[in-house]
Amino acid sequence: MPARLRRPAHAPRQLVAVLLATAWMVAGARGAGAWGGPAKTDLYFAAGYERQVDSRTCTAASTAMMMNFIARRDLGLNQYSILRFEQPRDALQNSVQRGSDPLGWARAATYYSSHTGRPTTYAWESYGSARAALRRAAVQIAMTHKPVGLLVKHGTHAMVMTGFEASSDPARRAPFALYSVWISDPYGAAHRSYSASATPLNTYLQTDATAWYDAQWYGRYVIVVPQN
Repeated sequence: MPARLRRPAHAPRQLVAVLLATAWMVAGARGAGAWGGPAKTDLYFAAGYERQVDSRTCTAASTAMMMNFIARRDLGLNQYSILRFEQPRDALQNSVQRGSDPLGWARAATYYSSHTGRPTTYAWESYGSARAALRRAAVQIAMTHKPVGLLVKHGTHAMVMTGFEASSDPARRAPFALYSVWISDPYGAAHRSYSASATPLNTYLQTDATAWYDAQWYGRYVIVVPQN
């Protein structure tokens, strides 16, 4: 029994039972970490997974997957339509335009979130370490219950972080240790857990965008994050 739940000296037994039952229901609804202990969250469900339809559509497939996980159902979004939305709105040079980039991905995720019933602003963010990027991703997943995009294979591929396991709930804004993360790969494993110290997230090494964006991304760890 949680230490904060003590029976009042003259409380009826029925009232005590109701209070205990309510407390445990709240803890179960909030998931692990509700009382400050280990926290585990995962937004993945099998029908929401998307496999990319060709080598160019990893960000489009990841966008579709992210929207499914937000809506909690398969929205049937078309990957080519998403890619066509991304490309005029990204920072890639036209001469090397193949897939898209963090800017196009973030703008597509923002736009297509209107299909989920939970409109969301997504933005790319870059960090000096994988640890900082993954901790930020865990906090936003815990706060918003929405997935985060990861740029992997040095910026040539996109994956989706759907959950994590931590020492406490990152949404509480208290110190926490990140133990592991759940990732869905549109080209590989539909759902897999990685140690937080050994995820696919690595430095972005592409230089095929405009000079300003190249400078923001190169050599850093880039993620696409829900802001609300």
